[in-house]
Amino acid sequence: MHEVLDRMGDFTDRLRSGEWRGATGERITTVVNIGIGGSDLGPVMVYRALRHYADAGISVRFISNIDPSDLVRTLHGLDPATTLFIVASKTFSTLETLTNATAAKRWLLDGLGLGTDAVAKHFVAVSTNADRVADFGIDTANMFGFWDWVGGRYSVDSAIGLSVMAAIGKERFAEFLAGFHAVDEHFRTAPLEENAPVLLGLLGLWYSNFFGAESRAVLPYSNDLVRFAAYLQQLTMESNGKSVRADGSPVPASTGEIFWGEPGTNGQHAFYQLLHQGTRLVPADFIGFGEPTDDLPTADGTGSMHDLLMSNFFAQTKVLAFGKTAEEIAAEGTPEHLVPHKVMPGNRPSTTILAPKLTPSVIGQLIALYEHQVFVEGVIWGIDSFDQWGVELGKTQAVELQPVLTAAESPAAQSDTSTDSLVRWYRRQRGRA
Repeated sequence: MHEVLDRMGDFTDRLRSGEWRGATGERITTVVNIGIGGSDLGPVMVYRALRHYADAGISVRFISNIDPSDLVRTLHGLDPATTLFIVASKTFSTLETLTNATAAKRWLLDGLGLGTDAVAKHFVAVSTNADRVADFGIDTANMFGFWDWVGGRYSVDSAIGLSVMAAIGKERFAEFLAGFHAVDEHFRTAPLEENAPVLLGLLGLWYSNFFGAESRAVLPYSNDLVRFAAYLQQLTMESNGKSVRADGSPVPASTGEIFWGEPGTNGQHAFYQLLHQGTRLVPADFIGFGEPTDDLPTADGTGSMHDLLMSNFFAQTKVLAFGKTAEEIAAEGTPEHLVPHKVMPGNRPSTTILAPKLTPSVIGQLIALYEHQVFVEGVIWGIDSFDQWGVELGKTQAVELQPVLTAAESPAAQSDTSTDSLVRWYRRQRGRA
């Protein structure tokens, strides 16, 4: 592990200093990470969260979706001569990633007007498959490996975080890792009644299995964490969205909370109405910070916008907990017919997580907190939080259906009438029989 980390540091030092140059001799100013799932969600979330620590004049963009509009939009306006691609795929065979990487290579070579030797100056790999990496044209000296026991959704602190290190540097990346380690040690040593991941996991089980809550809102009051809920969706739902135990027997309880969320105060003007007065119980995790990454004066020029943000933060958790009674509302002179509509029942569960500031260490701690919470819940449910067979079947079916969509001749009837009808509609739209 340390050997790979040292190699990542050496490479990103060369990249950030300008020693690494593209095929035309120009300095790299944009890194494009090509991956999907854990090879994308973690790096893009952390890069967005730590934008203030990107200090080498290198911006990072991300391509994940096999929809070609993702690649076209991401590469728009970039100069091939100053662009470096990181292709992140453990086996270097992931359909979406390799399709996008091949399209990116074509874009690069067409733009540079050079031969395939240019690929080695503009592509590096995060993979363990040296043969496939070399066949693509990437120098295996610039291949950064990770191991079978590193699941994609737990991999942002491995070589998968190479794009993050390119932006923030190896020293800040070490702080990021130190944040993970701090929570790892806390989880390993703290008594259960003081163990944050254990308590968070037990709360999730409590509301899910005993109160029937089906989803959980994650509400960071920092716009730099705009992708945090999306990251947690894969971490939690791909890990614990299982219906059988590790021994193959059915799970007798609901598993896999549905995670979702939006930064405050955007969410307040979208879905908080349901949190406060709806008929569904939705536990919420509020994440806030003592010091802002950015601050500006309020409208009158005297206050702090961060203080205004955090006053909303504390107001929401207070109202969720304690609400407002009909008597209190009537005492304010509210017309009688409006009183029931303004009642806030309260007793809506929330967990408040506060940190001094959004730093590399703190984002590492937040990720590790939820990683260990996933493990706690999985152990209690008796499920394997580290497989994802539901994802694998969809990939297999997609490979089987692709020639059905593209064949020149009309295909045979599919095994079900629904898919058959949909496939034939699509073929007609594409001008195929």
